[in-house]
Amino acid sequence: MTELKFRDKSVCVTGAARGLGAAIARRFASAGAHVHIADVLDEETRDLGRSLADEGFAATAHHLDVTDEADWQMLVAAIGAAGTGLDVLVNNAGIIIRKSLAETSKAEWDKAMNVNVAGVFLGMKHCRAMLARAAPSAIVNISSTAGIIAHGDPSYTASKWAVRGLTKSAALEFSADRIRVNSVHPAMIATPLTFAAPEGHMDANRAVIPMGREASPDEIANIVLFLASDDASFMTGSEVTADGGLTTGGVAHARKRVQTDIQQR
Repeated sequence: MTELKFRDKSVCVTGAARGLGAAIARRFASAGAHVHIADVLDEETRDLGRSLADEGFAATAHHLDVTDEADWQMLVAAIGAAGTGLDVLVNNAGIIIRKSLAETSKAEWDKAMNVNVAGVFLGMKHCRAMLARAAPSAIVNISSTAGIIAHGDPSYTASKWAVRGLTKSAALEFSADRIRVNSVHPAMIATPLTFAAPEGHMDANRAVIPMGREASPDEIANIVLFLASDDASFMTGSEVTADGGLTTGGVAHARKRVQTDIQQR
């Protein structure tokens, strides 16, 4: 039976309608939390809320466009009205624009920055007071290995490096309120966002991941749960990679595999 480490706790997860966000929401629910699931995909968000409730979990669905400050204010008001307070914020919502720098329009660049960076900024800004009242509390920001090493999508890479830096800055500022702030940096995850990538994308990624596979959403959700829990009580401002060895030496690993293949021909 799952240990209920988050019994009587309240957790908000953004981008929670599907993929990694849904897995994170479900993981916190199974650990006893009241989960506030927030997304711009209203129907899917409501469906997940109903599914969790049918399974006996406490969940509330909310509309949230993370780029809209008014939406954040309404979300905070709704959580306050629900009387649950807020112990954990998971800023998971994000997008990827798979274009080179030369191909990326200014509008696409702005969209990536608004969702991936401003969405995290606004979440931390508007949820801070509630988290401070519940302290000790935690924020977990979902970045990427693109926030550790460069990927081929410059708007995504820049945004995820920004999330990493923003996390560290907030960790310093929020420490006075006993709010810990950490970031998670996954490599490729088996989610609809990944499956929608161009043909060959997943095989190319597996080739440079020493473990040779993508992560499951549940594997990343477990790391988020750990960082939000008291087990990580002395961690703040940290970036936690969950990448199958990619940032440890993925290129060297891929080069060795190619050399081995050539030698065996």
